[in-house]
Order: sequence, then structure tokens, then C-alpha cells
Amino acid sequence: MTRVPLDAFEAELILGPRRQAKIAWATAATFGGLSLLLTVALVVMLPLKSSEVFTVLVDKTTGQAERIVEVAPMTLAEDRAVKEALLVAYVTDREGFIRQGIQQRLESVQRRSSGQARESLVRLWTASGNPDYPPAIYGEGAVVNVKVRAISFLSPSVAQVRLVKTLLRNGTETAAPFIATVEFDFAPRRERTLELVWENPLGFSVRNYAVTAETLEGTRR
Repeated sequence: MTRVPLDAFEAELILGPRRQAKIAWATAATFGGLSLLLTVALVVMLPLKSSEVFTVLVDKTTGQAERIVEVAPMTLAEDRAVKEALLVAYVTDREGFIRQGIQQRLESVQRRSSGQARESLVRLWTASGNPDYPPAIYGEGAVVNVKVRAISFLSPSVAQVRLVKTLLRNGTETAAPFIATVEFDFAPRRERTLELVWENPLGFSVRNYAVTAETLEGTRR
């Protein structure tokens, strides 16, 4: 069969659409490649999704969940500051003596104590046959204020707290320095009320406690 030469118009009529199709496919491929590159670039630029850990307490009556405390890593400075604040609060509550509200403070100290520290606290505040019972020693109307002077850490879980106790009684004021040695840990636990969670959200607990007078009065455990 003899092929008949095509004139310019016929050639354009037949071959033109083919060329346009090739151009369209090439254009689509180019834009597709650019889209893929842009997607990869956006993925690289976006930060990785992080998970936030926190504790919630659910009210059994209403079913409402409340966020209590975020759990996040602390820097060394923050960690030390938190420990110092907890130690100051514990020693001040345990060594101070003010009749008003004393029951609530002692119960709070007891909740922050375990082991030897808890046993010695209960023994100290048992009136029967106890010569060291604070109300008997200080007398009616007496007040003992506590001021922490310094805190030094012997290890990550043992600290020495230097404090001054000032006894106000019968219009006179007597101050004396003491050293409290405190062994503690953090043991978060479930509490029945929000108030108890807020009181000690980190589960700070003192295991062993001893206070020594910097005079010749000896040591009380």
C-alpha cells in the first residue's frame, strides 16, 4: 500500500493533538513532582507531635475530671528549689508550736511522714507518760516560731536543715539554734479529696527525722 504524503494542514490536524497530549502529561508530571517536594519540605519543617502527661482526679459524684498537676522534667535548679520549699514547710510545721490550728498542722505533718518519722511524731505528741510532750514543756499561752537559716543536701534524699526556734512565753523571748536531719522521698498516691491532693501533689514523704540542738541539749528523734 502506497503512503500518501500529508500536506501541512492535514499533518497539523492529525499530529497536533498528540503533541498537546504529550505536553499536558509532561506538565502534569512536573507539577506532581513539585507538589511532592513541597509536601516533603512541609513534613520536615513541622515539629514532631509531643505527648503531654498529666494527672487528673475524677469526682465520683459528678464524674467531672479535673487536671491536678502536670508531670514534666525539671532542671537541677528547679528540682533543688522544690525540695527546699517542701523541707522548709515540713520542718516549720513539725517544730513550731501555736495552739490555734495545731491539730490540723499535726495531721498534715503526719500525712507527710512515714516509717520512723511518723512513729517519732506520734510518740512525741502522746501525752501519757511522755516528759517531752510539747504542751507540758511550753505551757499555756506559749508560742514557738521557726525560722530556717540554711539547707544542705548530704545526698539526693537526705538533707540537713539549720533552723532557729524562738520561744515566746510570759513576755520573754528565747532563741536557740537546731539542726534537723531529714531523709525523704517522693511517693505519689491516690487521695480521696482534692484538698489532700493540693496539700501534697508531689507525694513528698519524710522517712527518717532527727533534730539536734546546736547546744548541749542533745538529740530528739
